[in-house]
Amino acid sequence: MTGRSHLLIGGFAVLCAMRWHMLSPEPFSVCTGLLGSLLPDLDTERSMLGSRLKFLSRFLAKTFGHRGLTHSGLMLLLGMAAVDAFAGSEGLRGPWGALLLGVATHIAADLPTGGCQFLAPLSRSRVSLWPYVRTGGIGEIMLLVPILCLLGWAGFSGNRPVKGHVSPFAHHSRLRGHVLKDISFSS
Repeated sequence: MTGRSHLLIGGFAVLCAMRWHMLSPEPFSVCTGLLGSLLPDLDTERSMLGSRLKFLSRFLAKTFGHRGLTHSGLMLLLGMAAVDAFAGSEGLRGPWGALLLGVATHIAADLPTGGCQFLAPLSRSRVSLWPYVRTGGIGEIMLLVPILCLLGWAGFSGNRPVKGHVSPFAHHSRLRGHVLKDISFSS
């Protein structure tokens, strides 16, 4: 997929996760989610991010190849475990979780457009979905529109969290009411 498609899918997914109270609703998390949606394509200098960091992009392309280690599901799981080990489970609800969600959406979106080495570095075989869609073609648009509609629907229907789930930000809800009505002034 193109960089714009990855940005759209990653951005919509992060906003849906915020709406469903899986990520903290902060602007920095949106920014890291968008960065994460572009990060795996750092292994090619024709990408949005790779064209700005050519030295690193060339190194990654020569060492691992395109859609190799940067598109690995195992590396994504390793990143999640590292964030959980250093920042705890709350670290996955903030900007680091949004970054990893962006990476995950990128990997998932690349599966129908040629596939990824999903088990790299353990295996170099590519995992891909059928039907094959050419990057930048009409097939990509035909795949992108239903994905965005599904994410949009999930975002709009996300006003009620899962039953029994308490939002980690519920303690802020009392600030929305009339705070000053209980305060009395002596005359």
